[in-house]
Amino acid sequence: MVNLLTADLNLLVALDALLMERNVTRAGARIGISQPAMSSSLQRLRRQFDDQLLTRIGSSYELTPLAQVLQEDVSQILRMVERTFDAQAVFDPAVSTRSFRIVTSDYCLTALSGTLMNMLQKEAPGVQVHFDAVTPEAVERIKETLQTADLMLIPKGHFSGFPHTELFTDNWVCVTGDTSPEKNLTVEQMRDARWARLFGTEVNSTLADRRVYDLQLGERTDIIVDSFLMLPFAVAGTSRLALVQERLAQMLASVAGVKIMQLPISLPTLVECAWWHPSKSPDPGHQWFRRLVARAAAELDAAAELGSEPAGPGSIHISEPSEAERPEPLTAQCLPA
Repeated sequence: MVNLLTADLNLLVALDALLMERNVTRAGARIGISQPAMSSSLQRLRRQFDDQLLTRIGSSYELTPLAQVLQEDVSQILRMVERTFDAQAVFDPAVSTRSFRIVTSDYCLTALSGTLMNMLQKEAPGVQVHFDAVTPEAVERIKETLQTADLMLIPKGHFSGFPHTELFTDNWVCVTGDTSPEKNLTVEQMRDARWARLFGTEVNSTLADRRVYDLQLGERTDIIVDSFLMLPFAVAGTSRLALVQERLAQMLASVAGVKIMQLPISLPTLVECAWWHPSKSPDPGHQWFRRLVARAAAELDAAAELGSEPAGPGSIHISEPSEAERPEPLTAQCLPA
């Protein structure tokens, strides 16, 4: 049995980062230490467990069977330690210096962060928010992602089994750099046009892109980008099309020099949600933070409906999963908006 009085518990932080990132350099950046220091930590961990933990397969690293067993335990232990040191009977945002981590797309960050950070500055000036970009890997490993993040902001339809708050809705439109006056976009134009897309593959696409693929439209993709914000600029000055959320299109159309075209097909309404791990539900600080995010989203919707400055807080609807849903989320199939 390991003697906790002599064990270096800081190695748990390094181990958690290595198991999450599966890369020494990224793991070091995640916790703020240099690549040589993280390499040294990995060597110490390998000696401690008498296991390689990370093994190279091709150009990437994979977890050993032992590392896979350790991954969930280490993450939960660190979250419990954090909650122990942050524990308060009542959370006071006005004096708190707590840091919250949100995993989200650049689209949701662009739409929501201005209102959210303005509210945060007024109500909790000492609180820090760390935004991480959502990736296909974060969605595929949703359980691990929610264990390490406070909130994940992505739409409904990508997984289930976790508590969430509905934030706001949006519709899908096409943007194009062809500014010549034309009639509404037709199905034939969608089929014949060249496209710019996010990540470019059907597996990693948005739910809306999946629907377009299913209809055998927009299959001629010759520009691939890594973020929603890049899409309008990728088609600027060309006749190409890109599928973009309407809020984002309205914000960027004049800046990018593109025009917005309504779709001739029906696509599901995007319902943006905040998701979290159920272990965080009782935390007073987390409860306050997710209410703040929901209030910011309510003001966003109110401003859009009234065409004015954001209004006051709206109602919050929180949906808890049933017992049958709780154990495991569904496999994610698409990259969220």
